[in-house]
Amino acid sequence: MSWQGRVLNQVLRRTMKPIMFSGRTTPARMGISAWALEASSSLVPVAPARISPLRSPVRGEWVEAGEGKSGNVILYLHGGAYIAGSPRTHRPLTVELARSTGARVLALDYRQAPEHAFPAWIDDALTAYQHLLKQGQRPEHIVVAGDSAGGNLALVLLLRLRELQLPMPAGAVCLSPWTDLACRYHSHSLNAGLEAMLNPVALKALGLHHIGDRDPKDPLLSPAYADLTGLPPLMVHVGSREILLDDARAIKRNAKKAGVRLRYREWADMPHVFPLFHRFLPEGRKAIADISDFVKDITSP
Repeated sequence: MSWQGRVLNQVLRRTMKPIMFSGRTTPARMGISAWALEASSSLVPVAPARISPLRSPVRGEWVEAGEGKSGNVILYLHGGAYIAGSPRTHRPLTVELARSTGARVLALDYRQAPEHAFPAWIDDALTAYQHLLKQGQRPEHIVVAGDSAGGNLALVLLLRLRELQLPMPAGAVCLSPWTDLACRYHSHSLNAGLEAMLNPVALKALGLHHIGDRDPKDPLLSPAYADLTGLPPLMVHVGSREILLDDARAIKRNAKKAGVRLRYREWADMPHVFPLFHRFLPEGRKAIADISDFVKDITSP
């Protein structure tokens, strides 16, 4: 691990991790966490880009950087445990993805808790994807990407498209995906002290809140339990000390079982969604390069 990675882990452990509430899922506590993430996002530098707000029929923003002549689109689904995050908080990542891949990025501002509940975010992701198709975007030139809860949503969107027999995108990129909302994998406890960003107690409480009285193994909630047969190529990145390590490994197992093409990598000691910090972190830049190669590979004729 680079010295930058060691510094980043220490900073996140002392700043981001403590702001996550413990086990009480009140609207006020969710709001505080959402506010804190929005406020802290301004500390991460963002490269110049063309940002165009989109309000109808879907909410979000178009992100363009560089020439953007590839003809590809990345539908980006931000993380934040389905209570926080926005296209603005994830601009350091969406701008760099636009620049490195030459694609236009549609960063979706999907509905979240506590104002909205499952399956609102799935409906919004599906609407955004269908909007791209209606605008004439060819599915083989669309890549879905997301981090954490957004990684969950990226996988769930593919499952929903399969269920509706709609054309699949070229593939999907999942960064530190949260794939079991009930948080029952061993890494949630084994890596609790090593994890630099996420509070495992808070995350489990939020997951159970989103699940409610539904089956916690419903694939549209927790794609860790999904049959991935028929899905397009996937890329998964995760840090070796994350509490979500086993969530990522579950997708690796399921993809192998279903015969789905997968590029999977565990990064030693990297924090949650570390590519977000690519301007400071060498490993983040390497991950972005991997993602760019993957996008170009699966969208090439």
